[in-house]
Amino acid sequence: MNIQNLNPQELAQLQILLNKMNPTPTEIDPVEKMIQNIMENFNFEKTQRAMDLLDWKWRDEYVTEDMLREEAERLLRGAIKSRLGDFKSEHHEVAILNECGGLEAKAWCNEAKTKIIGIQLDFILNSWDESIEE
Repeated sequence: MNIQNLNPQELAQLQILLNKMNPTPTEIDPVEKMIQNIMENFNFEKTQRAMDLLDWKWRDEYVTEDMLREEAERLLRGAIKSRLGDFKSEHHEVAILNECGGLEAKAWCNEAKTKIIGIQLDFILNSWDESIEE
């Protein structure tokens, strides 16, 4: 086939067919990208070693890296859902926490409370705070 012999309409049809064969990659949802980045960069190995050294168990069960990863993703997704759902009426600059077993996930939304603008995952060994209600 010689494409130089095609008329403009035939060229357009050929381009449509070629585009169907090689679709443009779809963009990843920004929230999914944030979750993916945390899951790729959070040091689950170090967290699991610390838990191992402290003999830290969940429901009397040894905690593996896979368990940590599964729980971390569950907590992150829960914090995101709560921030835009049940706790949407809260101030937008306040993070919603979702925590369990030493892992703590936080999610922040924009001022309009329509999208997530930040998430965070922490492993907390010890914490204490006090406040005075005014």
